[in-house]
Amino acid sequence: MTVVLDAASSLFQCLRLMDAEAGVRPDGKPTGLNWYGGHQKRSQKRPQTEPCWTQRLAKLLPGYGFPAKAEVRYPRLPKQQRNRCDLVIDMPQDEKLWLEIKGAWKAYWTRPRGRSIYRSYLLSPLVPGLGEKTHTVPGDLAKLKTVRWPEGTEVGLLLVGFEAVNDPMDGDIAELVMATRLDRPPWQVRADAWPDRYRAGERVRCWLWRRPAE
Repeated sequence: MTVVLDAASSLFQCLRLMDAEAGVRPDGKPTGLNWYGGHQKRSQKRPQTEPCWTQRLAKLLPGYGFPAKAEVRYPRLPKQQRNRCDLVIDMPQDEKLWLEIKGAWKAYWTRPRGRSIYRSYLLSPLVPGLGEKTHTVPGDLAKLKTVRWPEGTEVGLLLVGFEAVNDPMDGDIAELVMATRLDRPPWQVRADAWPDRYRAGERVRCWLWRRPAE
């Protein structure tokens, strides 16, 4: 138990560090954790942020005592690119935490396009009326459910959200938790939050749910 809690604190510290190191680009566009892809891959027009989080965390976590590998194939799923786990973190006593990482940009998607895209990635296909998307939070939880001993001793979901202070994610998170039963044992949750230094009136929020592997 203590080991996993230490890993949670280390993950949050790494995310805070990543947010601080990703400043304003030479073209004047802000990045931060919110648009970390724009920091890591400046030559690309539309770099994806989530894979950049994964790669950077794999480099930072060993400095906190947690060796990690990015994009590890799920041994019990077909050999497809989408069937790779974002991070597998080595723990003391030969334990391993299989971790999926998902971003949720509520403030971004709400302003220009409405919330359907944001909610689809967060809740599809468990909530009716949302568009079909791949790489959703429920989809990641389904993949984590396939992890068994001895390849993993813990599984976890790290959700990184970006919200306006006057339009928080609490209702959406409550809906997610109810739909996926993340509030029921053996799931446990840790959370963190801080202001977005580059976007006035917005903040970063992180949730880490974890449980023993089946």
